[in-house]
Amino acid sequence: MIKTDHLDHITELLNSALNVIEDGIHIIDERGITVFYSRSSERIECNKADNVLGKHITETYQLNDESSILLKVLKLEKPIENHQTTYLTKNGREVSILTNTYPAFADGRIIGAVSVNRDITGNKQLIDKVIQLQKQLNSSQTKNVTQYTFRDIIGESAAIQNTIQFAQRIALNMSPLLIYGETGTGKELFAQSIHNYSFRSDGPFVAVNCAAIPATLLESILFGTKKGAFTGAEDKPGLFEEADQGTLFLDEISSMDITLQSKLLRVLESKTVRRLGGKTDIKVNPRIISAINTDPQEAIIKQSLRQDLYYRLAVVTLTIPSLRERMSDIPLLAHFFISNINKIMNKGVSEISQEVHDIMQRHKWPGNIRELQHAVEHAMNYAEENAGILELRHLPPHLLHKYHHSRPITSDQYGKSCGTGSLKESLKQFESEAIRAALDNCDQNITKAAAALGMSRQNLQQRIRRLGLF
Repeated sequence: MIKTDHLDHITELLNSALNVIEDGIHIIDERGITVFYSRSSERIECNKADNVLGKHITETYQLNDESSILLKVLKLEKPIENHQTTYLTKNGREVSILTNTYPAFADGRIIGAVSVNRDITGNKQLIDKVIQLQKQLNSSQTKNVTQYTFRDIIGESAAIQNTIQFAQRIALNMSPLLIYGETGTGKELFAQSIHNYSFRSDGPFVAVNCAAIPATLLESILFGTKKGAFTGAEDKPGLFEEADQGTLFLDEISSMDITLQSKLLRVLESKTVRRLGGKTDIKVNPRIISAINTDPQEAIIKQSLRQDLYYRLAVVTLTIPSLRERMSDIPLLAHFFISNINKIMNKGVSEISQEVHDIMQRHKWPGNIRELQHAVEHAMNYAEENAGILELRHLPPHLLHKYHHSRPITSDQYGKSCGTGSLKESLKQFESEAIRAALDNCDQNITKAAAALGMSRQNLQQRIRRLGLF
């Protein structure tokens, strides 16, 4: 039998734990009475717990049994996840939250409901601004706001030239296209080039990264909204409408929420879209180009990509070769990057040394062309104004350490070779550059960078803080 004072201690401990969570926690009992309201909820809703605790939820909010997610979960005894709500707080602030609400059971009967609320107001405002800017661009005199054509694809190897030729052939039809390539291979470059080579080159090119936007926001961005769909919703066309008679590029398609994938499939099959909260279907006819950076079959097995959606998107598949499959293009790409950076940094670098060339040919380039570009940019930053040539001492530390680790650290590389603390400073510089390079190669993903460096995520985060990198 647990003593009363011990139960009180456990309750205080749980309350303290729930109050340090960044997301807002709102708990009601089986009657709909609020029994817990966290400090984060106070912050998000600009309210006080004293105004909510001990009261029925319909007393403190303008809600009823149907409009309250907590009461609905209590009634249905089933969770409701990833529900987006936008509303005005008591002080008039517009708040957008992403809510996950779950029923609570004891001895087989429901005893309450728990709502976990994440403030996504900043994300929604940023995305709305991006959409607004994109609409302004698309409504300008020229709707084609792309940067790249096939002339911008650098490479003379058979691998890349065959890929370009195939891409030019498929650009002339309207079949849905899936572009498969590792991170950093240039998938959007090819998508834009295909659009500009097609019969729809005068139409809009609209791109969205499916991994960068929460599922609930992505749905409204793709399909649009009808005024009244939720509090604060306005009549807004989605990207399918914006891209009509042009191209819609869905990057990182396997990162899209699996439920949203089923809704996307319906749009692709019917060629109509229904705005959130709307009752009528709108005909749309954009060409769909999607991209994925993992093997599509593996994505299907891992259930991050619906098989039926894959068949709809991948009527034609274009595979972009990795940089290690076209190593002969490295000197050409490196000189291209050097030439561009020379114009920005006003340097006179014209070539790379044989030692640098050898390392570039030995490295596997897991980050592909993007990693090569960053390596060249690093070297250009370290190169002296009159260097003329990129040498070993200019390369990023992770490349030197991996392929030329026996070479001593010189004063030309990392400062003075003599004096108190010079070794410590050199090692600190070396570690900082290695971490920066790993983060660049992994698109700033700390978990992937930690794996590449052979350390835990927590260890890497501690080193980033200690070195003051961000």
